Amino acid sequence: MASEEESFAVLVHHKGSIKKKTRSGVKFTDKNPLYIVVNRTTSYDDLVRAVLMKLGLEGAKRIKKFFYRIPVTILHDTVKYDCLTIGSDEDLQVMFLCRRQFPEVRTPELLAKLVDVVSSSGGSNRNTANVATAAGSSSMAAVASSSVPVYEPAAQLVASPSFAVDLNDGVRDEVGSFDVLANALQGVPPIGVGDGELGDPDEDDLCYRTR
Repeated sequence: MASEEESFAVLVHHKGSIKKKTRSGVKFTDKNPLYIVVNRTTSYDDLVRAVLMKLGLEGAKRIKKFFYRIPVTILHDTVKYDCLTIGSDEDLQVMFLCRRQFPEVRTPELLAKLVDVVSSSGGSNRNTANVATAAGSSSMAAVASSSVPVYEPAAQLVASPSFAVDLNDGVRDEVGSFDVLANALQGVPPIGVGDGELGDPDEDDLCYRTR
């Protein structure tokens, strides 16, 4: 049995978009995503710090929230995904819970919503001369690689609660129920390795694009 402290990679999109298919649901697109290494002791602030340090944007940008691509149903050869907003340590635990319940989904996907840091004078800090290089938490490290495989769940019929998210940054940022999710995941068998987009002819509908 794998240790709960085992590190794993999270794929973080930061210059992409969220698209939605009729059959397979939410999909993140990004030409240059980051790989960030985390473990169960990683806090939300640790994750934010690691992403900003890797991008060299500390002091210029802040992360308002993350979108988590969470599988909600798996039927035949199609995995359907939805979005869960992550903005706190409690939210981040949902991602860890899902990975523990579905170990074959080895690489969770997040999309970071970056916004400008507003200075005390009210202006945006778009450029910064000094980028902080302080060492991150010993509980995590940031890595970038184009060779790390991304595993997605394959065909198997399971059920999980549906989540809704306002991708246009409306008022509904808090979505899902952690108690419902935890109860729904109890006893659910692992998802096999595969491609969640197999055989999906649907056209993409653009829901959200990072700036």
